[in-house]
Amino acid sequence: MRYAAAYNMHEPSLLVYMLGDDDPSKCSARRLLRFNMLKRVSRVPYRTILLDPYSSIPLINGDAVECPSITLVDCSWVNAYRVFSRLRASKRRRLPLLLAANPINYAKVAKLSSVEALAAACYILGYKHLAYALLSKFKWGSTFITLNHELLEEYSNAGGVDDVVRIEYEYFKYVDQGGGGM
Repeated sequence: MRYAAAYNMHEPSLLVYMLGDDDPSKCSARRLLRFNMLKRVSRVPYRTILLDPYSSIPLINGDAVECPSITLVDCSWVNAYRVFSRLRASKRRRLPLLLAANPINYAKVAKLSSVEALAAACYILGYKHLAYALLSKFKWGSTFITLNHELLEEYSNAGGVDDVVRIEYEYFKYVDQGGGGM
């Protein structure tokens, strides 16, 4: 499958802005690039949904309107705050709280790998088949959906930001929510 824009005219382009400061052997975005499931960009386009773990606004299913792409920033968590503070985009959205399934951060809240973040965004925005296709490239990919299925369904059916925040509170009321969603 080529990156999503070529797959269907109504699906968003899946973009990645890479800084290359992660271990290449563990970088899920690099693997997706090898399978032509993402397009690498040298700058973040302004008209995009930028997955930003520091945004106060959670991603909702209506965010895809008038945004032709979803942009993922692939960088180390150590540098993330500095990197995101310098980027510009029309829609900066954090992912709602989810559990990681990757082997490094398994079952940790909001410590998602790049592929998990992008798959979660696709699922919430209504492109479930893209989420499954992205995760299929990893042995542990299906575990992400298994761990988060109920949450992903609720987030994708939420009526707005207030509903997403309520769902987060119901599931994670005893978890510190500071710090990120990717």
